[in-house]
Amino acid sequence: MKRMLFQVAAATIVGASCAFAQTVSVKSPNGVNEIRLMTEPTLSYAVYHAGLERVAPTPIALTVEGVGTLGGATTKVLSADTVSIKGRIASPLYKKAFVDESANRTTVAFEGNWRIVLIARNDGVAYRFETDLPGRIKVQEEMAGIVFPDALATIYAGYCRDRGDPLQCSWESIYTTTNAAGVATGGETVYLPLVVKHADGSVMCVTESDLLDYPGWNLKRAEGETPALVAKMARFPSQTEFRNGKEVGSPENPLRHQIVTARADYLAETTGTRTFPWRVFMLADSEVKLCEADIVYALATPCRLKGPDWIKPGKVAWDWWNCWNVSGVPFRAGCNTATYEYYIDFAAEFGVEYVIMDEGWSKKLNIMELNPETDVPHLVKYANARGVGIILWCAWPQLLGRQNEVFGKYAKMGVKGFKIDFMDRDDQALENFLEETARIAADWKLVVDYHGMHKPTGLSRTYPNVLNYEGVYGLEQTKWARNVDFPRNDLLSFFCRMSAGPMDYTPGSMLNMTKSQYVPNHDQPGCQGTRVHQMALMSLYEAPLQMLCDSPTQYLRNRECFTFMAKVPVVWDDTIGLGGAMEGYVAAARRKGEEWYASAINSWEPRKIEIDTSFLGDGKWRVEIFEDGINADRDATDYVKKVQTVTAGEKLAVTLAPGGGWTAHFVRKGFLW
Repeated sequence: MKRMLFQVAAATIVGASCAFAQTVSVKSPNGVNEIRLMTEPTLSYAVYHAGLERVAPTPIALTVEGVGTLGGATTKVLSADTVSIKGRIASPLYKKAFVDESANRTTVAFEGNWRIVLIARNDGVAYRFETDLPGRIKVQEEMAGIVFPDALATIYAGYCRDRGDPLQCSWESIYTTTNAAGVATGGETVYLPLVVKHADGSVMCVTESDLLDYPGWNLKRAEGETPALVAKMARFPSQTEFRNGKEVGSPENPLRHQIVTARADYLAETTGTRTFPWRVFMLADSEVKLCEADIVYALATPCRLKGPDWIKPGKVAWDWWNCWNVSGVPFRAGCNTATYEYYIDFAAEFGVEYVIMDEGWSKKLNIMELNPETDVPHLVKYANARGVGIILWCAWPQLLGRQNEVFGKYAKMGVKGFKIDFMDRDDQALENFLEETARIAADWKLVVDYHGMHKPTGLSRTYPNVLNYEGVYGLEQTKWARNVDFPRNDLLSFFCRMSAGPMDYTPGSMLNMTKSQYVPNHDQPGCQGTRVHQMALMSLYEAPLQMLCDSPTQYLRNRECFTFMAKVPVVWDDTIGLGGAMEGYVAAARRKGEEWYASAINSWEPRKIEIDTSFLGDGKWRVEIFEDGINADRDATDYVKKVQTVTAGEKLAVTLAPGGGWTAHFVRKGFLW
């Protein structure tokens, strides 16, 4: 990573002198995005895009036990120093090979050994607290809200499912559409990312980055007439209990969940000299450009691993969603050795990098005792001999306090990674578990998929062996969900949730159904929307560890489609948003080396769009296309494959069926023909 810092004169400061400054302003290198810090009448921030106010002045403060409130109405600025950052970050396990680090950053110092850091990039702005306080401190409260200047601005918000404690949830609700005046008026807890769309078409995505040793940022409705949200963060857990439904466990038998039964009166006990999480505001002229933003990754703590070249992204043949349903075989299918050999042989045939062994490979929720029906040591050797890695599933309480023991045992066996599930919290204790587990897994050269957790916050830059995160209403829901519009959910997952980072949505269903045909089925699940809609998700959705949800039998029955899906990369050198509308459609293109993939998905409304191939640069290209068949509105499995030559810049006409899709692979003419 090459990085250059240039000291510049100072931030734009309005006021008689620096010591009595009323406003500090920082603009992005292109001058479009701006964040301001005001000290009067109270310490506040505001956000601007193209000269228009997108967050109205919003108070911020940090309350520390024994120190008092950092912020408020008597804040005195000591200095405001700005640096201009230039350079790029190598990001080989990401949606781009390199991330542009260009930014202007201002550090505003206050009496009492604390600072606010403001940063403005071409893809957004952010602020964070920093402290230089002695010893350990207890953060009792953080004031971190959003005041909306336009009550009619459209809001896309995800709400925590309130089961007695809304901060113990799966972070996978369906996004609601409302406006600033109506968001969270029923007392709901809003989780991030939250997306705001303005009347001029521009958008703002609110999220956070560098969440380490601190609780996550959630929001609730502020009191009063002004449309605003205020922080709602989980306090430190003072009492917990292991449970599996109504069954209560113990440290020796921790079961599936660790439930918080009592909380302390503080957010975090932490070191007094530290940086706090970035409050991030992604800014773009249209929603489709959110997929190009890198601010969450760019602001995260740089990689803490030495020599991370061993980390291998890839696709995963998954068992749980399809209930181990394979047919035409001479053995009884299920969670057993013969079935997993079949999955491994299938993965090896198609170049799928991993097979996951989901719940059932060990005795019930006992990660150190194997299920005798599933010969894990044999299967690991069998897979490794065929170039396939084994990833094991576990509930996170099974690892708590014993990561070295568990990871050591299975890494020595030859296992390549773990899918860790059911965290369902974002308090400081859980965040510390995530970081500690990532570090210990890396010590054993294991990759990690954090399932059952909140949105990503840049941890994959700090610990790049963490390849994926859930925090999304994913395809697993089709096993039981009724009265859900999945094509709409797929679109909002792209525009909203995926703006924060990789997404363990688990696409790839081959049992495709129209809106009227769909029924949930736990044992033989399918999906809403067309075959090509599912195929398109392979390149649309960012997932360095991409779960293939359907069974080998279904993929072998649909070999032509799966052959295409199996060769789609999972990390990229470039990403470009091509077009779309929040609840209408989306189209995007991604490049790996000299090849491009472009894909589009649709709502239930059929439509015709054009794909502008200017992203190809120049020259003639061979393109392999899968598109909805003429009867896909009646038979969602109907598709057409075609191969043609296009000239860069040519516009391709695309017809999307209800719940439809389109996907294409471009190879420069004469290259790899």
